[in-house]
Amino acid sequence: MAVVDGFGPDRLPSALVVTFDNLGEASALERGTQPPDMPLGRDSSVLEALPWLLDELDRHRLTATFFVEAINCELYPDAVREIAARGHEVGHHGWAHEKWTSLPPETERAALTRGVRAFEALGLRPRGFRPPGGALSTRSPTLLRENGFDWCSPEGSEAVVDGGLAYIPFDWDLVDAYHLMDSFASLRVERGDPEAPLDPDALAAQFEQRLIASRGRQTLILHPFLMLNPAWSTGVDRVLTVIADLAKGRRTWVVPGNVFADWQIARS
Repeated sequence: MAVVDGFGPDRLPSALVVTFDNLGEASALERGTQPPDMPLGRDSSVLEALPWLLDELDRHRLTATFFVEAINCELYPDAVREIAARGHEVGHHGWAHEKWTSLPPETERAALTRGVRAFEALGLRPRGFRPPGGALSTRSPTLLRENGFDWCSPEGSEAVVDGGLAYIPFDWDLVDAYHLMDSFASLRVERGDPEAPLDPDALAAQFEQRLIASRGRQTLILHPFLMLNPAWSTGVDRVLTVIADLAKGRRTWVVPGNVFADWQIARS
């Protein structure tokens, strides 16, 4: 996005797009790590972490975008409907958290369209898409437009509008899983960060400092399953408190992705 003189209708000095990724056992099913004796539809990220998170967002009067793997429309239809009923945007996050850039052309198309149909069966129509793994394929923009999407959130830096599709990118530095999970060790080293994961308390402090100091547009990504760790759920509550204070103090325009996309497209 070009230099702006403020964000949102009130031209606030910064903007924060609040998003949550991943739900249920979708990723484990895709990786083949779901225990065969564990019944589907019983994942703690949905049954425990999600209700807590939705209540916290209500308490802080915040709305967000939840990027949900579409298989959850079949495994947890009530939970997906509840996210929308609480006033949050539901976005498409692949069928079952496939690594998006590894998909053959027809598989990518099928994962996208099958997901759209699954959301529509619940009375929902996703406008936003975040590719699992963070990267779009060269085909993705065309497929997204063909399927009625008007915004997406891959890894990147500049927020732009191209052919009617708004790009609201994220930086790994504002992704909780990047800092907390061992599986991101190689990416951390590649990006020049310490190989060892951060302590949840230290990550909460780091997020707080970055959000308070921001003078531009940022995209935050948090994962409900990580909130099953009490240390990180405490950290998330700290981060949400700071976000709510920034919004109330009119220092930051805090919005879900669809609201930012509408503003972005209107300015293009």
